[in-house]
Amino acid sequence: MARIRHIAIATRDPEATAQFYIAGLGLKQVGKVNTPTSEGYYLSDGHVNLAILKFKYDDPATTEGAPRYTGLHHFGVEVEDMAAAQARIEKAGAVHRPYPGTDEMAKRGNVEVKFKGPDGVTIDLSEHGWLGTK
Repeated sequence: MARIRHIAIATRDPEATAQFYIAGLGLKQVGKVNTPTSEGYYLSDGHVNLAILKFKYDDPATTEGAPRYTGLHHFGVEVEDMAAAQARIEKAGAVHRPYPGTDEMAKRGNVEVKFKGPDGVTIDLSEHGWLGTK
């Protein structure tokens, strides 16, 4: 079975963005990137690699835009204690993004709490994971 092991986020400030995910989610820096196309950091939770990349020119940067109905939209992180996780990510600078579907999610046995992080990337926190993740 295939497993998601790598997600990349483009940014204009890789150091600040990396520090947000280190402080806000407890990720660890596992490497630095400096190639002809990009510079930045590799972070990890021990299972997934999160690349924080500042692209050096347009061609490798081409993928996302403002509001998008296709492409990477958000990513989710399973947490053990929602209150502690919410306090931590907000202290790192995330903004809570109330979501109108929360009641429907609760009926399915899972609630995602959404936050906006650096560069407008949405991050979901959940105490119960998602279908197929256990």
